[in-house]
Amino acid sequence: MAGAMTGAIEGGASECPASIDIAIIGGGGMGSACAYWLKLMGPPELAVTVFEADPGYARAATTLAAGGIRQQFSTPENILMSQFGFEFLTGAAQALGVEGHDVDLGVHQTPYLHLASGDDLAGLRASFDLQASLGSAPEWLDQSALAGRFPWLRTDDVEAAVLGGPREGTFDPPGLLAAMRRKAIALGARYVAGEVEGIELGADGRVAAIRCNAARIACGRAINAAGPAAGRVAAMAGVDLPIIPVRAHTFVFRAEQPLPGPVPIVVDQVQLLNFRAEGPTFLAGTPREGGLDDAGDDFAIDYDLFESLIWPMLAARVPAFEAIRFAGAWVGHMEWSRLDANPIVGPHPEIDNFMFVAGFSGHGAQHIPAAGRAIAELVLDGGYRSIDLSRFGYERVRAGAPYPELF
Repeated sequence: MAGAMTGAIEGGASECPASIDIAIIGGGGMGSACAYWLKLMGPPELAVTVFEADPGYARAATTLAAGGIRQQFSTPENILMSQFGFEFLTGAAQALGVEGHDVDLGVHQTPYLHLASGDDLAGLRASFDLQASLGSAPEWLDQSALAGRFPWLRTDDVEAAVLGGPREGTFDPPGLLAAMRRKAIALGARYVAGEVEGIELGADGRVAAIRCNAARIACGRAINAAGPAAGRVAAMAGVDLPIIPVRAHTFVFRAEQPLPGPVPIVVDQVQLLNFRAEGPTFLAGTPREGGLDDAGDDFAIDYDLFESLIWPMLAARVPAFEAIRFAGAWVGHMEWSRLDANPIVGPHPEIDNFMFVAGFSGHGAQHIPAAGRAIAELVLDGGYRSIDLSRFGYERVRAGAPYPELF
């Protein structure tokens, strides 16, 4: 279950260096991944400093994420990033190990089960075919096969489903953040506790410095990894980045009757509901909770949402869920990309030393390893070497040409 990292920040500081090679704005999952890969792949003398406004990570998108990893996407880039992410997470003990700290990210292999009907069927089939072509090994289940495989599900309104392959499941996002941050520091990255207050452009129109903790820090490059705050950070450089914080509830409940057999991670596209088992409890949420408005600084929990919306949908899909006990809730902020629900990754076309890695729209935690590696490749090699994320570039924002993620 998600939770905040609290207490003293190992390797953190409030003092700002006068000059650095790379300033990473945001020290959550994405920012720490960038720092890790840059220090791992780059020259030892590369000066990388991460600036984090919430050094306890109490409200970080990564620490409040539910922690699923799936390959059921409609765009190949997201599938490929998830494939690499699963491999990285399962090998994290070696990749992120630091003397005196064991790394166990709690990876549990559990397939996603995506339910669809009506107008969503064509998209589901296209996604299934794409996953299969990329080696994800999904299964297509018609209504009869679905009912036979999962008799505890009500399936009369479901026309078909996709059951994911072996590289899907759950993991511990706060653990990933803590381990990646610790390893980045061990490799030589510096973390500064403080909010970036401004970005200074030079006479050539490129980023010359950032301001943090009342100090001016000259930098050769700035990476905007500020998650839900990425749009606000971009505006400091006069850039319109269509990313806003959007509230996302996760509700916890217990079922009075156990469900038979293994329970997949259910994405109910018919009702717009998702739920999964988490030990003796279940987690549930819905994108229907109140639109895609800018959440600002609102982390308040709407408990009535469970009673009035979530529970009736749960009971409609799983009759055994008519008898459940509410066990808690939390709210996190998704970094929502208003253009197309896909991330914006790479440099600004004109401010070419100002880079973005944000806007993952609810599926960012699982893509932390791949996205950080991609940014490091751009910085160090001048182009993508592993997974080509060119179609996630900022150019589509300016052109008003969305590249949508449907799932």
